[in-house]
Amino acid sequence: MVLTLAVTIAGAVSYRMYVAASPYGASGGSWPGLIYGIVGTLAMVLAGLLAARKKVRTWRLGPARAWMQMHIWLGILAVPLLCFHAGFRLGGLLTTTLMVLFGIVTVSGLFGLVLQQYLPAMMTQRVPLETLVGQMDHVREGLASDAYELVASLAGVIPEAAEEQARLAAEQAALQARPGNWKQVARKPPAPAPAPEAALLKEVYIREIRPYLLRDARARTTPPDLRTLAVRTPEEWRPKLERLAAICEESYQLAVQRRLHAVLHGWLFVHAPLSFALLVLAAFHIVMALKY
Repeated sequence: MVLTLAVTIAGAVSYRMYVAASPYGASGGSWPGLIYGIVGTLAMVLAGLLAARKKVRTWRLGPARAWMQMHIWLGILAVPLLCFHAGFRLGGLLTTTLMVLFGIVTVSGLFGLVLQQYLPAMMTQRVPLETLVGQMDHVREGLASDAYELVASLAGVIPEAAEEQARLAAEQAALQARPGNWKQVARKPPAPAPAPEAALLKEVYIREIRPYLLRDARARTTPPDLRTLAVRTPEEWRPKLERLAAICEESYQLAVQRRLHAVLHGWLFVHAPLSFALLVLAAFHIVMALKY
Protein backbone atom coordinates (compact mmCIF):
# COMPACT_ATOMS: atom_id res chain seq x y z
CA MET A 1 0.00 0.00 0.00
CA VAL A 2 2.74 2.46 0.98
CA LEU A 3 4.77 1.62 -2.12
CA THR A 4 1.71 2.01 -4.35
CA LEU A 5 0.91 5.40 -2.83
CA ALA A 6 4.51 6.60 -3.07
CA VAL A 7 4.92 5.55 -6.72
CA THR A 8 1.54 7.07 -7.62
CA ILE A 9 2.45 10.42 -6.02
CA ALA A 10 5.88 10.42 -7.65
CA GLY A 11 4.32 9.55 -10.99
CA ALA A 12 1.70 12.29 -10.68
CA VAL A 13 4.31 14.93 -9.81
CA SER A 14 6.63 13.88 -12.64
CA TYR A 15 3.69 13.72 -15.06
CA ARG A 16 2.69 17.27 -14.17
CA MET A 17 6.24 18.48 -14.77
CA TYR A 18 6.51 16.47 -17.98
CA VAL A 19 3.27 17.87 -19.44
CA ALA A 20 4.22 21.42 -18.45
CA ALA A 21 7.58 21.10 -20.22
CA SER A 22 6.24 19.40 -23.35
CA PRO A 23 5.01 21.79 -26.09
CA TYR A 24 2.82 19.11 -27.68
CA GLY A 25 1.47 17.55 -24.50
CA ALA A 26 1.87 14.01 -23.24
CA SER A 27 2.77 11.23 -25.65
CA GLY A 28 3.09 7.50 -25.07
CA GLY A 29 6.06 7.43 -27.44
CA SER A 30 8.16 9.94 -25.47
CA TRP A 31 10.71 8.79 -22.92
CA PRO A 32 8.52 9.71 -19.92
CA GLY A 33 5.53 8.10 -21.64
CA LEU A 34 7.51 4.92 -22.30
CA ILE A 35 8.66 4.77 -18.68
CA TYR A 36 5.07 5.10 -17.46
CA GLY A 37 4.01 2.42 -19.91
CA ILE A 38 6.81 0.01 -18.98
CA VAL A 39 6.30 0.35 -15.22
CA GLY A 40 2.51 0.22 -15.56
CA THR A 41 2.65 -2.86 -17.77
CA LEU A 42 5.13 -4.52 -15.40
CA ALA A 43 2.76 -3.86 -12.49
CA MET A 44 -0.12 -5.32 -14.51
CA VAL A 45 1.88 -8.44 -15.42
CA LEU A 46 3.04 -8.99 -11.83
CA ALA A 47 -0.56 -8.62 -10.66
CA GLY A 48 -1.54 -11.26 -13.19
CA LEU A 49 0.95 -13.73 -11.69
CA LEU A 50 -1.61 -14.48 -8.97
CA ALA A 51 -3.36 -16.80 -11.41
CA ALA A 52 -0.09 -18.67 -12.00
CA ARG A 53 0.48 -18.87 -8.23
CA LYS A 54 -2.89 -20.61 -7.82
CA LYS A 55 -1.85 -23.28 -10.33
CA VAL A 56 1.13 -24.31 -8.18
CA ARG A 57 -0.30 -24.21 -4.66
CA THR A 58 2.13 -26.89 -3.46
CA TRP A 59 5.20 -24.77 -4.27
CA ARG A 60 6.66 -22.73 -1.42
CA LEU A 61 6.21 -19.30 -2.97
CA GLY A 62 5.03 -17.40 0.08
CA PRO A 63 1.61 -17.12 1.72
CA ALA A 64 -1.44 -16.72 -0.50
CA ARG A 65 -2.47 -13.61 1.44
CA ALA A 66 0.76 -11.84 0.45
CA TRP A 67 0.17 -12.73 -3.19
CA MET A 68 -3.37 -11.41 -3.01
CA GLN A 69 -2.16 -8.15 -1.46
CA MET A 70 0.41 -7.83 -4.24
CA HIS A 71 -2.28 -8.53 -6.85
CA ILE A 72 -4.55 -5.83 -5.44
CA TRP A 73 -2.01 -3.06 -4.93
CA LEU A 74 -0.09 -3.62 -8.15
CA GLY A 75 -3.37 -3.71 -10.05
CA ILE A 76 -4.33 -0.38 -8.49
CA LEU A 77 -0.87 1.06 -9.22
CA ALA A 78 -1.19 0.15 -12.90
CA VAL A 79 -4.24 2.42 -13.27
CA PRO A 80 -2.59 5.87 -12.88
CA LEU A 81 0.65 4.78 -14.57
CA LEU A 82 -1.10 3.57 -17.71
CA CYS A 83 -3.28 6.68 -17.72
CA PHE A 84 -0.08 8.78 -17.59
CA HIS A 85 1.32 6.66 -20.44
CA ALA A 86 -1.77 7.32 -22.56
CA GLY A 87 -1.90 10.98 -21.61
CA PHE A 88 -5.51 10.43 -20.48
CA ARG A 89 -6.52 9.92 -24.12
CA LEU A 90 -8.01 6.84 -25.79
CA GLY A 91 -6.29 7.14 -29.18
CA GLY A 92 -7.04 4.72 -32.02
CA LEU A 93 -9.11 1.54 -32.11
CA LEU A 94 -6.45 -0.69 -30.53
CA THR A 95 -5.59 1.63 -27.66
CA THR A 96 -9.27 2.45 -27.09
CA THR A 97 -10.11 -1.25 -26.87
CA LEU A 98 -7.14 -1.77 -24.58
CA MET A 99 -8.17 1.04 -22.21
CA VAL A 100 -11.83 -0.01 -22.15
CA LEU A 101 -10.81 -3.59 -21.37
CA PHE A 102 -8.41 -2.34 -18.71
CA GLY A 103 -11.23 -0.30 -17.17
CA ILE A 104 -13.58 -3.30 -17.07
CA VAL A 105 -10.91 -5.50 -15.49
CA THR A 106 -10.16 -2.84 -12.87
CA VAL A 107 -13.81 -2.23 -11.99
CA SER A 108 -14.59 -5.95 -11.82
CA GLY A 109 -11.56 -6.49 -9.60
CA LEU A 110 -12.60 -3.71 -7.21
CA PHE A 111 -16.14 -5.11 -7.20
CA GLY A 112 -14.78 -8.54 -6.29
CA LEU A 113 -12.62 -7.00 -3.55
CA VAL A 114 -15.68 -5.37 -1.97
CA LEU A 115 -17.59 -8.66 -2.18
CA GLN A 116 -14.73 -10.57 -0.56
CA GLN A 117 -14.65 -8.07 2.30
CA TYR A 118 -18.35 -7.95 3.15
CA LEU A 119 -20.15 -10.99 1.74
CA PRO A 120 -18.58 -13.69 3.99
CA ALA A 121 -19.75 -11.82 7.10
CA MET A 122 -23.20 -11.42 5.55
CA MET A 123 -23.25 -15.13 4.74
CA THR A 124 -22.38 -16.03 8.34
CA GLN A 125 -25.17 -13.79 9.60
CA ARG A 126 -27.85 -14.90 7.15
CA VAL A 127 -26.85 -18.56 6.90
CA PRO A 128 -26.01 -19.85 10.41
CA LEU A 129 -26.46 -23.44 9.15
CA GLU A 130 -23.78 -23.01 6.48
CA THR A 131 -22.55 -26.19 4.83
CA LEU A 132 -19.82 -27.10 2.35
CA VAL A 133 -20.72 -26.09 -1.20
CA GLY A 134 -19.84 -29.52 -2.56
CA GLN A 135 -22.22 -31.15 -0.07
CA MET A 136 -25.24 -28.95 -0.78
CA ASP A 137 -27.07 -31.36 -3.08
CA HIS A 138 -26.44 -34.26 -0.72
CA VAL A 139 -27.69 -32.26 2.27
CA ARG A 140 -30.73 -31.12 0.28
CA GLU A 141 -31.66 -34.72 -0.54
CA GLY A 142 -31.10 -35.71 3.09
CA LEU A 143 -33.49 -32.99 4.26
CA ALA A 144 -36.17 -34.27 1.87
CA SER A 145 -35.69 -37.81 3.22
CA ASP A 146 -35.83 -36.59 6.82
CA ALA A 147 -39.05 -34.71 6.13
CA TYR A 148 -40.66 -37.76 4.52
CA GLU A 149 -39.62 -40.00 7.42
CA LEU A 150 -41.07 -37.55 9.92
CA VAL A 151 -44.38 -37.13 8.08
CA ALA A 152 -44.70 -40.86 7.31
CA SER A 153 -44.20 -41.68 11.01
CA LEU A 154 -47.48 -39.83 11.59
CA ALA A 155 -49.37 -40.19 8.30
CA GLY A 156 -48.22 -43.61 7.09
CA VAL A 157 -46.69 -44.52 3.74
CA ILE A 158 -47.00 -41.78 1.11
CA PRO A 159 -46.88 -43.28 -2.42
CA GLU A 160 -46.23 -39.86 -3.98
CA ALA A 161 -42.82 -39.69 -2.24
CA ALA A 162 -41.21 -42.50 -4.22
CA GLU A 163 -37.80 -40.76 -4.42
CA GLU A 164 -37.55 -40.38 -0.67
CA GLN A 165 -38.62 -43.98 -0.12
CA ALA A 166 -35.94 -45.18 -2.53
CA ARG A 167 -33.24 -43.15 -0.75
CA LEU A 168 -34.29 -44.46 2.67
CA ALA A 169 -34.34 -48.03 1.35
CA ALA A 170 -30.84 -47.60 -0.10
CA GLU A 171 -29.66 -46.13 3.19
CA GLN A 172 -31.12 -49.07 5.11
CA ALA A 173 -29.49 -51.56 2.74
CA ALA A 174 -26.12 -49.87 3.20
CA LEU A 175 -26.48 -49.99 6.98
CA GLN A 176 -27.36 -53.69 6.89
CA ALA A 177 -24.31 -54.37 4.74
CA ARG A 178 -22.12 -52.58 7.31
CA PRO A 179 -23.81 -53.06 10.69
CA GLY A 180 -20.87 -51.57 12.59
CA ASN A 181 -21.02 -48.25 10.74
CA TRP A 182 -20.81 -45.43 13.29
CA LYS A 183 -23.07 -43.29 11.11
CA GLN A 184 -26.10 -45.52 11.71
CA VAL A 185 -29.32 -43.54 12.12
CA ALA A 186 -32.38 -45.11 13.69
CA ARG A 187 -35.17 -44.33 11.23
CA LYS A 188 -38.78 -44.32 12.36
CA PRO A 189 -41.08 -46.64 10.36
CA PRO A 190 -44.28 -45.33 8.74
CA ALA A 191 -47.31 -45.27 11.01
CA PRO A 192 -49.34 -48.49 10.50
CA ALA A 193 -52.62 -46.86 11.59
CA PRO A 194 -52.48 -43.07 11.06
CA ALA A 195 -54.70 -40.81 13.16
CA PRO A 196 -57.56 -38.98 11.37
CA GLU A 197 -55.66 -35.69 11.62
CA ALA A 198 -52.85 -37.23 9.60
CA ALA A 199 -54.84 -36.67 6.41
CA LEU A 200 -54.33 -32.91 6.76
CA LEU A 201 -50.60 -33.36 7.43
CA LYS A 202 -50.28 -35.63 4.40
CA GLU A 203 -52.12 -33.11 2.21
CA VAL A 204 -49.88 -30.22 3.33
CA TYR A 205 -46.80 -32.36 2.81
CA ILE A 206 -47.75 -33.34 -0.74
CA ARG A 207 -48.99 -29.87 -1.72
CA GLU A 208 -46.42 -27.60 -0.02
CA ILE A 209 -43.60 -29.20 1.95
CA ARG A 210 -42.31 -31.80 -0.51
CA PRO A 211 -42.42 -29.49 -3.58
CA TYR A 212 -40.56 -26.88 -1.55
CA LEU A 213 -37.80 -29.27 -0.50
CA LEU A 214 -37.42 -30.63 -4.05
CA ARG A 215 -37.66 -27.25 -5.79
CA ASP A 216 -35.06 -25.99 -8.23
CA ALA A 217 -32.06 -24.76 -6.25
CA ARG A 218 -32.26 -21.36 -8.00
CA ALA A 219 -35.93 -20.79 -7.13
CA ARG A 220 -36.54 -17.85 -4.80
CA THR A 221 -39.34 -19.15 -2.57
CA THR A 222 -39.94 -18.83 1.16
CA PRO A 223 -40.50 -21.84 3.44
CA PRO A 224 -44.11 -23.00 3.85
CA ASP A 225 -45.94 -21.62 6.89
CA LEU A 226 -46.84 -24.54 9.16
CA ARG A 227 -48.45 -22.56 11.99
CA THR A 228 -51.99 -23.30 10.83
CA LEU A 229 -51.12 -26.98 10.58
CA ALA A 230 -49.83 -26.94 14.16
CA VAL A 231 -53.11 -25.49 15.41
CA ARG A 232 -55.23 -28.11 13.61
CA THR A 233 -53.25 -31.17 14.70
CA PRO A 234 -52.75 -32.87 18.09
CA GLU A 235 -50.58 -31.13 20.68
CA GLU A 236 -48.25 -34.13 20.96
CA TRP A 237 -47.31 -33.62 17.32
CA ARG A 238 -45.87 -30.17 18.06
CA PRO A 239 -42.19 -31.27 18.43
CA LYS A 240 -42.30 -33.12 15.11
CA LEU A 241 -43.95 -30.19 13.37
CA GLU A 242 -41.30 -27.87 14.78
CA ARG A 243 -38.65 -30.23 13.42
CA LEU A 244 -40.43 -30.20 10.05
CA ALA A 245 -40.38 -26.39 10.05
CA ALA A 246 -36.66 -26.48 10.94
CA ILE A 247 -36.01 -28.77 7.96
CA CYS A 248 -37.74 -26.29 5.64
CA GLU A 249 -35.75 -23.42 7.17
CA GLU A 250 -32.48 -25.28 6.65
CA SER A 251 -33.44 -25.90 3.02
CA TYR A 252 -34.13 -22.17 2.67
CA GLN A 253 -30.73 -21.33 4.13
CA LEU A 254 -29.07 -23.72 1.69
CA ALA A 255 -30.68 -21.83 -1.19
CA VAL A 256 -29.56 -18.48 0.25
CA GLN A 257 -26.02 -19.79 0.69
CA ARG A 258 -25.98 -21.07 -2.89
CA ARG A 259 -27.01 -17.65 -4.22
CA LEU A 260 -24.50 -15.77 -2.06
CA HIS A 261 -21.75 -18.20 -3.06
CA ALA A 262 -22.60 -17.64 -6.73
CA VAL A 263 -22.33 -13.87 -6.23
CA LEU A 264 -19.13 -14.23 -4.20
CA HIS A 265 -17.35 -16.18 -6.92
CA GLY A 266 -19.32 -15.35 -10.06
CA TRP A 267 -17.47 -12.08 -10.73
CA LEU A 268 -14.32 -14.13 -11.42
CA PHE A 269 -15.94 -15.44 -14.61
CA VAL A 270 -15.73 -11.85 -15.86
CA HIS A 271 -12.51 -10.72 -14.22
CA ALA A 272 -10.25 -13.72 -14.94
CA PRO A 273 -10.81 -14.23 -18.70
CA LEU A 274 -10.81 -10.49 -19.39
CA SER A 275 -7.56 -10.15 -17.43
CA PHE A 276 -5.97 -12.77 -19.67
CA ALA A 277 -7.34 -11.02 -22.76
CA LEU A 278 -5.94 -7.73 -21.43
CA LEU A 279 -2.44 -9.18 -21.09
CA VAL A 280 -2.59 -10.65 -24.60
CA LEU A 281 -3.84 -7.37 -26.08
CA ALA A 282 -1.19 -5.41 -24.15
CA ALA A 283 1.53 -7.65 -25.62
CA PHE A 284 0.09 -7.05 -29.10
CA HIS A 285 0.04 -3.30 -28.42
CA ILE A 286 3.72 -3.37 -27.42
CA VAL A 287 4.70 -5.32 -30.54
CA MET A 288 2.77 -2.93 -32.79
CA ALA A 289 4.28 0.12 -31.05
CA LEU A 290 7.82 -1.20 -31.49
CA LYS A 291 7.18 -2.20 -35.09
CA TYR A 292 5.65 1.07 -36.23
